[in-house]
Amino acid sequence: MKALDKMDNLDKAGLLCKLFPAELENLQNAIKKQCDYFLQNETTFREGWYQKGFFTAEFWYRLVENVQKGIDKSVPLWKRPHWFTDHFFDGHHSIFAIHCLIEYADDTLCNPQLKQAIHQLFGNDKFLQITLNDK
Repeated sequence: MKALDKMDNLDKAGLLCKLFPAELENLQNAIKKQCDYFLQNETTFREGWYQKGFFTAEFWYRLVENVQKGIDKSVPLWKRPHWFTDHFFDGHHSIFAIHCLIEYADDTLCNPQLKQAIHQLFGNDKFLQITLNDK
């Protein structure tokens, strides 16, 4: 096994899958929940998007839509750990997937050991500061 500081996102996600195979369905559900959240609030997010550069609203929503397509396939990705890691943690998709993991780690439903592993592997700094003004 590689040292943690030598691991890329695929390596880290693969390790997480090996350590917590029973949690993969929960992780996929958490990712789906985030996709649904962003898609349901798309207009609000796009209107209030303040980040410039790499994290444009267009880029973010491309990630959300691509991740959502994988979730909507007939075979659940969580049943195949390699598919799970390849779809969610390869390339730019990992940006959104890591965001979802960090958000899930804050959820009271998250297994405390899984939370620790997420923070150890991926950190706990959020990519986006999300604030919706409810009217």
